[in-house]
Amino acid sequence: MPDIITLGEPLIQLNAVTPGPLRYVTYFEKHVAGAEANFAVAATRMGFSTGLITKVGDDEFGRDIIETLRARGVDVSHIAVEKDGYTGIYFIQRGYPVPGKSTSVYYRKGSAASHLSPLDVDPAYLRGAKHLHITGITPALSESCRETCMAAAKLAKQLGMKVSLDTNIRPKLWGSTDARSALLPLVSYADILFTDNDDTRTLVGSQGSSAAYALISKGPQIVVLKGGARGAAAYTKAGPIEEPGFKVGVVDPTGAGDAFAGIFVSGILKGWKLQDCLRAGNVAGSLVVTVRGDQENIPTEEDIKSFLEKYSGEGTGK
Repeated sequence: MPDIITLGEPLIQLNAVTPGPLRYVTYFEKHVAGAEANFAVAATRMGFSTGLITKVGDDEFGRDIIETLRARGVDVSHIAVEKDGYTGIYFIQRGYPVPGKSTSVYYRKGSAASHLSPLDVDPAYLRGAKHLHITGITPALSESCRETCMAAAKLAKQLGMKVSLDTNIRPKLWGSTDARSALLPLVSYADILFTDNDDTRTLVGSQGSSAAYALISKGPQIVVLKGGARGAAAYTKAGPIEEPGFKVGVVDPTGAGDAFAGIFVSGILKGWKLQDCLRAGNVAGSLVVTVRGDQENIPTEEDIKSFLEKYSGEGTGK
């Protein structure tokens, strides 16, 4: 059985080769992506066995996802192929209207993964695993996906697994559904919570340390506030630990937070200090943003060591 299991929708990403409005883009690169798949690849790069629970369509994009994740070391035995379903895709618009930022344009409503149900979570598959990772993206896809995330989190706790949740609130996906009421019940099952100031304002109406401690009071042992180039901070009942980011050239920031989470959780499972987990996560995020595609530049543990030994950027992202 895998050490780490995650649950959510893998997607085909069509990333604009040139920056600017999509209406003027001629060429796109195809990548396999999706928050949970990115997390799984990151943990695999750190030496852990991982598995993904999801559904894809019976189409070429679904086959691409299965073959690519298998090649990257992720167990795909619990990726179901929906005969009449289709695989979600999204486009990345880079550098417009804000330089250095990217915009996601989704075509995933009604996709195969949105039909996930609690029956897709096999207790025998989770039994023996160390960790379950979910994100706030999956509950936004459908009511059955919300039920599936809750069922998986409950089962994981019953089996003695640790659980991490990355809030990852995507307003484009939630529509009229209240993200706060859907995600706070999941927060109570999380041992590690990844979030940022935008998401905490939605969840608890505040940001920074006050939001972190408000969230800790709901159950998590560790709350990590991600700040992109500014770095990240980990809050526990003992207090905060901060780690600055790194200055790098940004090609596309999409997927940096997923890599951060996968590396951070891997560090926790390896017994690292929180400071080292934060620093390694920041390295992973910094490398991911320097290329198009979410998974291609996720580092191994050796890559992280090399980066920290040889990085010669001017200061940090503070």
